Amino acid sequence: MFYRMCRLMVGQPKQLSDLRKIEADVRITCRRCGFEDDWTPDALAKHLFEIGGSTVWTEITRHLHCRRFGCGSRELRVLAVPYARRPANIPRQVGKLDAQLLGTAMRILEHAVAHARGQSIATLEVRLALLVVHRYARNGDVVRRFWTLASKPNRSVSEGLTEPLRCISKRLEQLGWVAPPVLLARTPTWPWQGPVPPGWKAPTGRDRSGQPIDPDAQ
Repeated sequence: MFYRMCRLMVGQPKQLSDLRKIEADVRITCRRCGFEDDWTPDALAKHLFEIGGSTVWTEITRHLHCRRFGCGSRELRVLAVPYARRPANIPRQVGKLDAQLLGTAMRILEHAVAHARGQSIATLEVRLALLVVHRYARNGDVVRRFWTLASKPNRSVSEGLTEPLRCISKRLEQLGWVAPPVLLARTPTWPWQGPVPPGWKAPTGRDRSGQPIDPDAQ
C-alpha cells in the first residue's frame, strides 16, 4: 500500500500533511552521528509550529537539529517511512511484529522487576515473556539466571533482578534487536523579551511575537 501510494504521488511529498495519504511517518536522520528520530506527521507538525518551522517538505529540517544529546548537528535528512517500518536506530532489518513482540516481553519483565520487592515473581506471564526473550537473545544463561532468581520466595537485596534484566537488555542490544537508550536534548526556550526566532520555543505565557497570551482568548 505504501509503495503504491508513493508511486501515485510522483516524487517527494510537497507538504508534511501529504503523508496521511500514504499512511507513513517521518524519519529524520542525522548525517553526522547517524541518529534516527521517528515522528508521526501530527506530532512533527505540532513541534514545527512550536518552534516556528515550516511543514513544506523541503523546509522541514531548516530549523531542526539532531536531538541526540551532545550532537545538535543541523545536517539532517528527512524520509517518509511506512508504518510497518524497521524500528529507528536498530542496525539490522527488524520487522514491526518482532519489535512489538519483544517490546511487550521486555515491558512485562521491567514491570515485574519494579514490583518484585524481594518476593517470588515466577508467574506465567513472566515465564512467557522469558520464552519470547530466549527466542531472540539465543542465550539460555541470562534467561535461566533471571528465572532462577525470580523463583526465589525470599530474595536478599543482593539477589535483585535489576542486574539480570540489564544483562538481557545488553544481549538484545548487541544482537541488534533492541535500540540502545539515547538521551535526548530538550528544545531550547527563548529566554529574552521580544519576537522568538525560528528553532526556539516561546516562553510560557507568551506567543511567538513576544506578546502575553490572553487566557480568555483561548
